[in-house]
Amino acid sequence: MKSINKQKGVALFVTLLVVTIATLLATEIWFRNTLDISRQSNNRASYQATYYASGMVLWANDVLRQDYEENPGFDSRSDPWNQTIAGIELEDAILSGKLIDLDSKFNLNNLVIKGVPHPQSLAYFQRVLSNLELDVGIADKIIDWLDPDQVPRTAGAEDPIYLSKRPAYRTAGQPFVHISELKLVDGITESIYQRLRNFVTVLPVNYPDNRDRDKPTKFNVNTASAVLLRSLGSTISTNDALTLYNRGNASHQNVNDFLLEPAISFYNLNGDELIKLIATKSQWFNASITIKMEQTVFQKYALLYRNSNITVVKQWSDTPF
Repeated sequence: MKSINKQKGVALFVTLLVVTIATLLATEIWFRNTLDISRQSNNRASYQATYYASGMVLWANDVLRQDYEENPGFDSRSDPWNQTIAGIELEDAILSGKLIDLDSKFNLNNLVIKGVPHPQSLAYFQRVLSNLELDVGIADKIIDWLDPDQVPRTAGAEDPIYLSKRPAYRTAGQPFVHISELKLVDGITESIYQRLRNFVTVLPVNYPDNRDRDKPTKFNVNTASAVLLRSLGSTISTNDALTLYNRGNASHQNVNDFLLEPAISFYNLNGDELIKLIATKSQWFNASITIKMEQTVFQKYALLYRNSNITVVKQWSDTPF
């Protein structure tokens, strides 16, 4: 009798074990199928978002082309490209987009031209740092990050400093490709980075057109902030900078028109030197694109370069330029 009960117990155990294994296998198969379906769905949504983003860039190209054809002389914040496009409803998505003038900021890559510091850009950026109440030594650190040599500047930092960090790395020895690289520079904390990025950008110095090759990019005085305008001279007052800014409504048709403004001509600045830094046109733009699909939001950014009435995409990114 005990033997029969024992056999029944073993049989029950084996049955439960088989059921358990079958359940686990079924669950694993279900999980993998669900994961595959979700992955395929996400990939499809991602590809679709990429196509929508490309479509929005075509819209941006058309807006920039029309703007140039209607007013090739100068750019200002009142131009059509500065208008946000929001809530374009499609069958399976809602699209929004905005163009941001990157020429309204100082290009950090201007600090090193052809492997050596650019004096006018360095002096200007030091004034920007001073007006932002930041350490002017940051300029030396950025130059050492960009230049090809290993000779540290007065307040700079070369490879020995970076190799002592954990994890260790080296200086770039080349222009910035994305503004986020600024975080790698010694002494650039998150708070300093967030403070600076409102006023600086990183753009290629080698323009596609040979006429401007290996020359610093210029920032647009019509779209620049009051801080950047004040930094054009060491003695420009905050009130005069605000006057030049004109609540974001500045619309100087050319650089000479800007230099004749009483708020700038009063300081008797060297016009020849300023012309190396400023312009009234914009060529570089950040296209910020948002695609909402069901419960997912995709954010895409495109770096656009406009040469006359032709605009091309130089780079894509998942973070702003």
